[in-house]
Amino acid sequence: MDISVSVAVIAGLLFINTLFIIVALVRLIKTLGEAHKFIEMARLQLAPITHDVTEIVGDVRTIVKSLEKEMGKVGDSLTAVRDTTRNFQEFEALIQDRIERPLLDITAVLSALVKGGHVFWRSFSKR
Repeated sequence: MDISVSVAVIAGLLFINTLFIIVALVRLIKTLGEAHKFIEMARLQLAPITHDVTEIVGDVRTIVKSLEKEMGKVGDSLTAVRDTTRNFQEFEALIQDRIERPLLDITAVLSALVKGGHVFWRSFSKR
């Protein structure tokens, strides 16, 4: 009699643990979905900003070229403007290296996790 009670208690505890795991997985899937949406929104907003920075850098290059043609005496100022333009280019490259590429990688990973979670949940719920 004692063994059957122990087995029943263990089975009950396993059932409760399974319910908690299912609830945690459902919450995790919802959280991953929200994170995926947030990252997609941030990625979509990052592209126009990068484009604008590229246009600004192009405009600064044009201004620097016209200043070089018209003002030979202001060499030090032009050097400072060139350095600023170079810094903008380095900043743009830095943004792409540190934000855009990892963000795209994270988006891909989260998308894969969400899809995997959905597949797992579908296969788990069919059983």
